[in-house]
Amino acid sequence: MAHSALTWVALRAKGGETSAITRMPRDHIHRVQPMMILDQASTAESQLSCAVRSAQHLHCHGRALAVDATDTEPSEFAPQGPLGALIDRLEAESDLFGSLPILPVVRHGATVQMAASIGRLGSETGTGVAVRLRPSAHLAVELARLLAAVRTPPSSTDIVLDLGFVESATTHTTDRVVSSVEAVKTTAEFRSLVLLSGSVPAQLDRRGAWRQDRHEEQLWHAATTQHTDVLFGDYGVVHPAPGQGWRARHVSVKYSCRAGWWYGRRPIPSPDDAESPSVDGPPRARAFRNVCRDLTDDAVFAGPDFSWGDHALSVAADGGAKGLGDSSKPIAFATSHHLAYLAGMGTAA
Repeated sequence: MAHSALTWVALRAKGGETSAITRMPRDHIHRVQPMMILDQASTAESQLSCAVRSAQHLHCHGRALAVDATDTEPSEFAPQGPLGALIDRLEAESDLFGSLPILPVVRHGATVQMAASIGRLGSETGTGVAVRLRPSAHLAVELARLLAAVRTPPSSTDIVLDLGFVESATTHTTDRVVSSVEAVKTTAEFRSLVLLSGSVPAQLDRRGAWRQDRHEEQLWHAATTQHTDVLFGDYGVVHPAPGQGWRARHVSVKYSCRAGWWYGRRPIPSPDDAESPSVDGPPRARAFRNVCRDLTDDAVFAGPDFSWGDHALSVAADGGAKGLGDSSKPIAFATSHHLAYLAGMGTAA
């Protein structure tokens, strides 16, 4: 199963992200490699359901879903562990003719036992493995340790250099990235080398609409002036770290464009607001529609035909669509747009 995507994206195993992945058209699937991150912020059952739906959709188009389950609590997936539970679910619910459509990810700090297990899984499925590392002074040592444990040929191994949240693309950060890239390349010639980072803040602190540079792209462009074969990766339309799950008082949309990030944020009206009831629906839906109108009236909007998400944003702005009070909808629509944006970015690259 080929893994020749031009860009990567790390997404949480949640409903909004899954809705976006399962609506990716075939040409986008072959340009963008989703990596689904399982963690402790959601239940094991809901995350397995999201991963299965995503993996099945990608498999229908000859691609594998990359899965990183490092942050999970293994006891919640007992006795098989998260990846074993996912494979069992795929075998039970899919007719995959023996092919298990996941690309297992091993992360820095993994035990030798865990890394060896992931290596065996990658060998059994024929997908190989991805190794996710933080740039550090000990990167070469940690990479060598993990490679010895997974025992996967470099030609079947993707290396993901994960910077996490980047607030700006400074010269210091660029130099650190370039040094890390060179350390990886000195080790072996791998299937791919990905620079993963994200610049969406954990919380937006303004109302209305404004823009921010896409520091993750700036950093990647700076690094590729010296290493043109490094692939781009980001965290979609959310902060790299999982949120705290607080009840939101605002609705926001993070929208990627060539000019950077477009952020739109509106407060959720009180249920007893003087304007209620409204033809725009309940308070959360009303706030979301207003953000959609802010976006579709802006020159950055790519148009309703750009992606499933852009069409949905346009319909919502025009007063159509139902269920807009669902908190997963802004993430679903914006992520769908973002996946299309990444597919175009890969083509341009």
